[in-house]
Amino acid sequence: MRTAGSGNLYYFWETEGISASGKVKEEDSYLKVRRQFLNRAGQPLRTPTFHQNDLVVVKITIEAGDAAGTVKNVAITDLLPAGLEIENSRIGAVRELDWAKDAAQPDYLDVRDDRINFFTTATGKPKSFYYLARAVSKGTFKLGPVNADAMYNADYHSYNGAGVVRVR
Repeated sequence: MRTAGSGNLYYFWETEGISASGKVKEEDSYLKVRRQFLNRAGQPLRTPTFHQNDLVVVKITIEAGDAAGTVKNVAITDLLPAGLEIENSRIGAVRELDWAKDAAQPDYLDVRDDRINFFTTATGKPKSFYYLARAVSKGTFKLGPVNADAMYNADYHSYNGAGVVRVR
């Protein structure tokens, strides 16, 4: 950047995402969150390798550790890799997942282009949330961890599941 003249120059620079190396600190501190990829019948997929246009069920499970008890105001964020898109449930894209008997309802749900956020209370009993994602772009993509953070206590958090997703 070049400037000319006199006076002060102010700027703001912000970056967001995961590192190019893919190295992420994974840890559980009073909370435990996990992500699992399933097929539409609810069976776990062995690897996160999909074919273009595949519809994948994403299962997010949260629980509080024994020492934590009940943890209110937990924000769970699942940042999607570039090759996947969240299916818009508001236009009827979500098929009935009759087998998902343990599906919990979040206190609030926020769906963005690149992530989904669930807001809930974590207890010692696991809660599972489900959403559908479609494999849209071929390639190999970095997969960030799913994050769970207590909004008012930074000591309560969990980061898990970084890796690589392949779309063929």
